Amino acid sequence: MITGFLFSIIAGIVIAVQSVFSARLGEQVGFYGANFLIHGTGFLLAMFLLLLFGKGELSMASLKELNPIYATAGFIGVVIIFSIAQSVSRLGASRGVLIIVITQIVFALVINIGGWFGEQQISITPAKGIGLLLMICGIIIYQVAR
Repeated sequence: MITGFLFSIIAGIVIAVQSVFSARLGEQVGFYGANFLIHGTGFLLAMFLLLLFGKGELSMASLKELNPIYATAGFIGVVIIFSIAQSVSRLGASRGVLIIVITQIVFALVINIGGWFGEQQISITPAKGIGLLLMICGIIIYQVAR
């Protein structure tokens, strides 16, 4: 559990930094250029890590058993990069990332409640509902405070 918590913190930091980098990159080289550079360098790193640490996870057998919808993650990544870059460019880093994070939390909850995509189905409790409302209220207060 501790490693999951640490990886969550790392992900939050990296997403915030990558959001700003994507916005600045898009301003310099345009949307398609930014996506090419982001996904191209990501591909190179992923290939290097697969070759260095992969232990046969990527095989024809594993690909044959793969649900095809999950293979669209790369396409979704292009939409993510575009949306983040536009959001940060138009709203600023903190406002854009805050709205993105709240949206992620709400939609992740919807996914869990519905048990979609093989996720464990959960039920919403009053405490979870109150917690979600408190986060949303916190963001609204943060946004309107000057």
